[in-house]
Amino acid sequence: MEDALGNTAGVSKLVEGMKIKDVIKKLKGIPCGVKGTSCPDQLAKALESLKKDTE
Repeated sequence: MEDALGNTAGVSKLVEGMKIKDVIKKLKGIPCGVKGTSCPDQLAKALESLKKDTE
């Protein structure tokens, strides 16, 4: 879990100032080991959900 905190903090800095659609495009589908998802992928999914709710 500690790795996830660092990864999430790093990803947040990298996408700061980007358009939501661009963040989703870059991060969606990134796997992590055998999980089939990752911190960046989960962020993309959350942003997609947020985007749907605000349209």
